[in-house]
Amino acid sequence: MGMLEAIKKGFGVASKNMALVLVLFVFNLIWNIVSITFMPAGALPAPGAGAAVTPEVPPQTALATLIFSILFILVSIFMQGGSLGVVRDYIKEGKMKLSQFASYGLKYYLRLFGLGLIIILFVIVVAVIAALIVAATAPLNNAIATVIASIVAIAIGLVGLYFVILLVMSPYTMVSDEVGIIESMKRSMRVVKKSFGKILLLLILLVLIAIGIGVLLGVTTGLLTLALPAKTGQIIIGVVNSLFNGYFGIVMMASFMALYMALAGQEKAVAQKVF
Repeated sequence: MGMLEAIKKGFGVASKNMALVLVLFVFNLIWNIVSITFMPAGALPAPGAGAAVTPEVPPQTALATLIFSILFILVSIFMQGGSLGVVRDYIKEGKMKLSQFASYGLKYYLRLFGLGLIIILFVIVVAVIAALIVAATAPLNNAIATVIASIVAIAIGLVGLYFVILLVMSPYTMVSDEVGIIESMKRSMRVVKKSFGKILLLLILLVLIAIGIGVLLGVTTGLLTLALPAKTGQIIIGVVNSLFNGYFGIVMMASFMALYMALAGQEKAVAQKVF
């Protein structure tokens, strides 16, 4: 399966599973509405006025925002597990099992949470090491040492980025093959190493498509809401963004799932020929 074929498959899955898109739309919309609600008065400019001056956020509002943000992230993992399971079923069997969404969300929750935690911890460690290398040379006031330290820090960052890209297929291997965290990481690294260029280009293409559509929607929605009160305009923009994120989220998920299944199938076919 090629990149364009995977993207086409992604759009096809999303377009034929609008009920799943609706679930993600509602979830994203709740986040956007609550975010606007927590936004302090005066943070949004009045129609025709200049940029708003950001007011001081009360401690209780900041705490409530933090708590809700953490809750949103935790629930997002459940939504990801449910969506991955439903998308996998549709690609494999050609039919959507939305009734299994909740059970899939619970089934894969801890594994997806653990996988995300490992990746986050790895990124933090790499960032800290790179920062310490640069910071260690700062007191020397030596330009050459600073340049060398910066190059080493960049190299470490690139190695870390490469490792993260190797793990991009982990959620899909986990759900598609029904394996644990470590095994999903191993399978992702193996598949990505063999098709690194294809998977990286697929990721870049999807990101560019998302940016292109996002900018177009943003400009169009922004122009349409110019004459509306700031709060109303933000709500309309939130609705549009939620719909786009719900739809394109499934497009990306289905594209990667379809590509992984195709690559895994090819690998299995080759293995069978050998034996």
